[in-house]
Amino acid sequence: MTADLHAEAEFLDVARTAFASSDGEEALRSLGWWELLAHLDDPELRPAIYAVFRAQGSELGSSAALGGLLAQPYLEHTDRVAGSVMSAIRRRSKTRGVVWVVVGDPADRELLIDRPGAGATIVAAADVSLRRIDVPGRLPLHEIQIDVDVLPSTIDEACAATARERSLAIGRIAISLEILGAAEKALELAVDYAGQREQFGQAIGEFQAVRHLLAWAQTDCVALDSTALHALRLGDDLPVGFDAVVKALAGRNGRRACERSLQVLGGIGFTTELDHHHLHSRVLALDGLLGTAASLSRELGLSLRTGGRHPGFPSALLLADG
Repeated sequence: MTADLHAEAEFLDVARTAFASSDGEEALRSLGWWELLAHLDDPELRPAIYAVFRAQGSELGSSAALGGLLAQPYLEHTDRVAGSVMSAIRRRSKTRGVVWVVVGDPADRELLIDRPGAGATIVAAADVSLRRIDVPGRLPLHEIQIDVDVLPSTIDEACAATARERSLAIGRIAISLEILGAAEKALELAVDYAGQREQFGQAIGEFQAVRHLLAWAQTDCVALDSTALHALRLGDDLPVGFDAVVKALAGRNGRRACERSLQVLGGIGFTTELDHHHLHSRVLALDGLLGTAASLSRELGLSLRTGGRHPGFPSALLLADG
């Protein structure tokens, strides 16, 4: 276990260095990430594959990694290679119904649009209309504007159904790790600031109230770290519903860590002088993908009430909100 933790830390350090020194696409190429993604089923390579998402969150990087990861389970039913296809994410708008968004730049790639009940379709990005959505957090989003009902199926529903379930699970874990990376960096900024900012002749980090805020934020991050990495090590043995637990915990704990570190930073946390507002905004944006903390907690609660306590995970993970 110690060796595993050491290897995971090394993967993460290398990924963070790559994203800190180059843009997202170049970082993926320098890491050989697309070649690694083709071996997603290899438990020894899995930590390196997912380290990219935690590094992206920490360094506010952007790439096609999430779309590529989501598409990978579907590519087993096609002749496409890893990195050539990005999967769109299905969301429901209160005013427009179902919409499809892609995270990252889809240029020169094909897009996968999965329609539950009708299979999945792969189309060239050049053949659809893409509208960039400007959201805080340096997270590039594009909305696909196309009538999906007229698209022919590239992958039939029987194959797509199996791929869909796995894609959702690995996507939720990846997003959770990116939220973790952003929350950890937000906390790091607050810790550094608390050691430098002085009031009443001493660093504010010496005050008990500030220490409590930082300790609680650290606890939020450690709890998410432990749960997400446990899910990562389970791999294909992940219990049904555990991906929802991880994602719900990520949305809640990531938000709380950012809010607590913001209290330490005070007004400077809202300015462009620090990246905290971008990190916080990314956490909020990522929480909205593949199920929010609020919606997933309701669904899990309903499942636990109607079906009994699921043996795959402790429901206490979702209970305490203080």
